[in-house]
Amino acid sequence: MTSTHRKAIMANCSNQIRRTTIIPTLVQIFLLLLGSPLLSKVLCIKECTNSPTPTELASHTVRAQLSAEEVRALQEKSRSHLHLIPTDKTEWIDLMPRRFLSSSTDSHNNNIKKHHVEEFNWRMLDRSIKGSYTRLASWKRGGNFLSEVSLHDVRLASDSIYGQAQQTNLEYLLLLDVDRLVWSFKKQAGLETPGTPYGGWEGADVELRGHFVGHYMSATAMAWASTHNMTLFSKMTSLVDALYACQNAIGTGYLSAFPDEFFDRFEAIKPVWAPYYTIHKITQGLLDQYTYAGNAKTLEMVTWMAEYFANRVKNVIQKYTIERHYTSLNEETGGMNDVLYQLYKITKDERHLILAHLFDKPCFLGLLAVQADSLSNFHSNTHIPIVLGAQKRYEVTGDPLYKGIGIFFMDIVNSSHAYASGGTSVGEFWLDPKHLADTLSTETQESCTTYNMLKVS
Repeated sequence: MTSTHRKAIMANCSNQIRRTTIIPTLVQIFLLLLGSPLLSKVLCIKECTNSPTPTELASHTVRAQLSAEEVRALQEKSRSHLHLIPTDKTEWIDLMPRRFLSSSTDSHNNNIKKHHVEEFNWRMLDRSIKGSYTRLASWKRGGNFLSEVSLHDVRLASDSIYGQAQQTNLEYLLLLDVDRLVWSFKKQAGLETPGTPYGGWEGADVELRGHFVGHYMSATAMAWASTHNMTLFSKMTSLVDALYACQNAIGTGYLSAFPDEFFDRFEAIKPVWAPYYTIHKITQGLLDQYTYAGNAKTLEMVTWMAEYFANRVKNVIQKYTIERHYTSLNEETGGMNDVLYQLYKITKDERHLILAHLFDKPCFLGLLAVQADSLSNFHSNTHIPIVLGAQKRYEVTGDPLYKGIGIFFMDIVNSSHAYASGGTSVGEFWLDPKHLADTLSTETQESCTTYNMLKVS
C-alpha cells in the first residue's frame, strides 16, 4: 500500500473519529499496520457493535427477564441488516490464506455448483493477518514483566476482614452440589442426569447455562491454592472428572451445557445469546484448574476444545470470508482472545496464537490503536474483555501496539466514562463522554464491568 493510499484512508476516517489525540510513535506503528489488508479496511466500513440500539437488550439482567420469543424478535429486528450471504464478494477476500478455487457445473436445472477449496493453512492466514507489519516490526516476542506471587505462598490471617471474607467464599463454594452444577452438561452429552439443575443463570432453558460452572472452576482453583482445603480439592476434582466424561461422551472436543446448534446460529449471524461468552468461562475455568491446581486433565480438555473451535472458525472463513467471522464477533464473545493467548503461552502451539488473533475484534481495537475516544454506544461487557486479550497479546508477543491500546483505553475510560466512585457504563453501555450526570440509574456500574476493569488496570 502506498503512502497516498494510507493518507486517503486516514482522510476518509477523519469524519468518523472524534476527539482524536495521536502519539507520533503509535501512528508510525499504525501506518505499518495499514500495510496489512486487515486494519487498512476495517476502521471505516465495518458495523462495530453488538447492538445497534443500546436501549433494547441493553443488559443481561433485562434480557433475562424477557421471554425467549421477545428476545429473538428484538434480535431479528436489530440484526436484519447484518446478514451476509454465501455469495458475498468483498475486499475482505484478500485476507483468505489462499483464493477460493470454485467452479460450477450445470446440471439439468443449472443450479448445482461444485466448490473446491484448497487446504486451509494456519501459517499463511497468520501472515495475511499480520501483513507487512510483521516483516517491518523489530519487536521481540515476550518481555520482562512482573511475576505474580503464587497464591500457594500467601496466607491471610483468619481474624482479619480479608481472612473472614475468604472463609465466607470457601463455605459458599463447598455448599454447591456437583451433580446439580453438571446436570445440563450431562444432558447435552447424553449421560444420566441425577437430581435437578440449579436455576437462575444455570436454568435448563437459559441460553447462557454453563458459564457459572466455568466461574466455579476458576473460583475453586484459586480458593484451593489459597487455603489447600482438601474437601474443596475433592469437590472440584469430582466436577472436572464429570466434565471430562461429558467431553469424551460427545467425542468431538466440544464441551458445553447447550447444544452446538447455538454456534450454527452464531456463525449464520442469527439470534443466539452469546455462546462464546459461556465457552470462554468454561475454558478459563479449566485452564485455571491446570494453572492453580495442577490438574493435567484440564489442559488436555482445553486443548481439545480449542481444536474444535479452531475448526469451526476455519470452516466459516473457508465457506464465506474472514469478514463473515469478524461480523459474528459483534455478538458478545467474552475473553476468548485472552484465554487463547494464555493457552498459547503454555502450549507454544502456533494454532492457538492464530486463533487468539482471530478473536481480537479489529474494528474496535483499531479505534483504540489510533487513540480515538469513540467508546460511545459500545457495549462495555463485550469490549472490556477484548482489551484484556489485547494486553495479554502484548505480554505474550511483545507487540507494543497492544500495550498502547491498553494504556489509552484505561486513560479514556477514567477521564471520560467513569463515575466518581470509579465504576463505568450504564445498562452495560458507554454513552456520551464526560456527560454522565444524567445517566444515573439502577443499571449503572454493573459488577461485571467493574470486575473486568479491575483486571485491565
